[in-house]
Amino acid sequence: MRWLMGVGLVLTGLTVGTAGMHFIRISELKKMQNHRFEGNVFFAAGMVMNVILGPAFDVSGYAFAPAAVIAPFTGFNIVINTLVAPCTLGEQLTNRRLASAGVVFVTATLSILFKNTHPEEWTLEKAEATLGRLRVMVYGLCFAGWFLVNVRVLGHYPHGSVIRGFSLGATAGSLAGNMWCTRVAAVFAADCFSGSCEAWSHWSTWAILGGAIFFAVANVPYMAKGMQKYEALFMVTVFQGSNILSNSLSALVVLGEMDGEPWWQYCGYLGCIFGMMSGLILLVRGEQNQRVTSSMDLKAVPLDDESTVLSSSEEEPEFMDFIHAVARSPYNLPSALCRQESEDDGVRNEFGVPSPVNVSEC
Repeated sequence: MRWLMGVGLVLTGLTVGTAGMHFIRISELKKMQNHRFEGNVFFAAGMVMNVILGPAFDVSGYAFAPAAVIAPFTGFNIVINTLVAPCTLGEQLTNRRLASAGVVFVTATLSILFKNTHPEEWTLEKAEATLGRLRVMVYGLCFAGWFLVNVRVLGHYPHGSVIRGFSLGATAGSLAGNMWCTRVAAVFAADCFSGSCEAWSHWSTWAILGGAIFFAVANVPYMAKGMQKYEALFMVTVFQGSNILSNSLSALVVLGEMDGEPWWQYCGYLGCIFGMMSGLILLVRGEQNQRVTSSMDLKAVPLDDESTVLSSSEEEPEFMDFIHAVARSPYNLPSALCRQESEDDGVRNEFGVPSPVNVSEC
């Protein structure tokens, strides 16, 4: 029953993380209403919940259950978000959003029927042998390519576009979903608490721990940016769906937690993964159709929303810039009426990167 304890800890972390993402979204809404202090408080609380509290529960959970078992339960916060966001944030729950959230959650939950629920026994020798396999290297190269496509291509779509929003959420979710480092490091930590700390005398264990910390923290700038600029009903579904996909694939390819299972079990698991992907595609297409319809209805109405004055030249938030920006004063939203576009004026946005917005005349 150890895996039940692990699932419970992860579900607690997911609840905390979802609340933190909502706080980040609320912080942006407060700042747009010129309630700066309240916005800063909500942003700080959301960051603490997503950077410290949520990962702490995740690490604890992975010490008790295999990643392949935990992965489908991470869709729990999609349900929480779907139920809560219309009430707390006043967002519209469209039929397409409800359907896509349902598809992701159901396929993620069904995948547990095809999982191996027996906990793996990890040793230092097994970890080194597992992570040194060719398929792990191929997985790493594919993931690096996926990350670069998002940062260098999809991330340069116009600000406020659905593709850009998907890129932010998918980048954050796929980084956060690489829990294979966390799984191995958590097992070694649990063994150390039990009195067996031999694994921590080798450099490879510390490298695995470093990878776990990297994946847990590197997703935060993209998640925060996405939650600030896009509605939670869209962003949380993309983020968590990508998280589950990345978690499931890494458990399958990197940790090999389905190795030796019957072919039908393997195929069923892959089918659930493709089902989750179809749910995300359904969501993105629905958002694009909704944007097109809205723009046709409002094309004659002058808009003062931030999305109408920012261009696609805005760069993705870099990790260290993000950390420095948090330590400095928060983003000051200028009035949209006095903004002019400029690509080389040196103005920086809330993540400390060059912004195309010229506020020198405000």
